[in-house]
Amino acid sequence: MTKTELMKQSGLRSLRLGIAILFHPADGFEELQKNKSLVSAFVLIVMTLCVRIITIYMTSFHITALQPQYADLNLELIRFVVPLISGVVACYLITAIMDGEAYFSQILTAMSYALIPYIVFAIPLAAISQVLSRGEIGLYHSINLLIWIWVALLIFIQLKVLNDYSFKKSVGVLLLSVFAFIIFWGTVGLVFALTNHVLQFAREVFIEVRYLMEN
Repeated sequence: MTKTELMKQSGLRSLRLGIAILFHPADGFEELQKNKSLVSAFVLIVMTLCVRIITIYMTSFHITALQPQYADLNLELIRFVVPLISGVVACYLITAIMDGEAYFSQILTAMSYALIPYIVFAIPLAAISQVLSRGEIGLYHSINLLIWIWVALLIFIQLKVLNDYSFKKSVGVLLLSVFAFIIFWGTVGLVFALTNHVLQFAREVFIEVRYLMEN
């Protein structure tokens, strides 16, 4: 079998797995546990970023608060990638403590597949926003919320399936993972704020000393 045929076969397998996870998530994640692919995870993450960029420019101006001319694409990419990676790390660390069975690569791949509802439906929703009036903004936001609830549900299911947890334990581990995520970024934000204040104070002291020496 040639390299092209292997890539085609792998692509078709990933597509079937994505469809299975979308509509039969428990079975899909069980299959993913046996056939994880970091290449698929990378492709899905890149697709998510591309979808985000497209939706920024496609969503109607009277629906979204983020106008394309003011969008910082680098910041938007960071806002997607950094929470995803840190979420995977938090989930892996908590499951490792709580007798989890999933490897880091499995969690990363599963989290990437959990983004499929966003990948599939975000662009059509952005297209629909072009024909919605201001009075129908609530409909747009409701559909967008449903998409992210679907993503969250898939994250919960993958956590349960990959680690063979009970429903109750899955809820507890998910809450602990969210708590760890919040604590981590809260700490990062606090350190950043304190560092910024210290640097600002040092800059003001330096300016004051320089002024006194010159006068």
